[in-house]
Amino acid sequence: MAVITKALIDKMLEMPDDRLLTMLKIVLSGSGIETSGNSMRKIDEKTMRRVRRVLAEITDDDIGRITRLTEVYKHGE
Repeated sequence: MAVITKALIDKMLEMPDDRLLTMLKIVLSGSGIETSGNSMRKIDEKTMRRVRRVLAEITDDDIGRITRLTEVYKHGE
């Protein structure tokens, strides 16, 4: 799984929408999330603005919690 940090997210937020979407697909697929479906091929501008707002609000604590929950899901811990 790719190591996701707040610094990485902040760097991704500097990218144009098309590059950000590509990076999101890479990070998500590295985490085991399916990204090849129709919903990830093209995201409209409104949705992309929402995604950017959510990413901007993520904290290191959020990332730690998501990482822990992902491990629980994967391993049933």
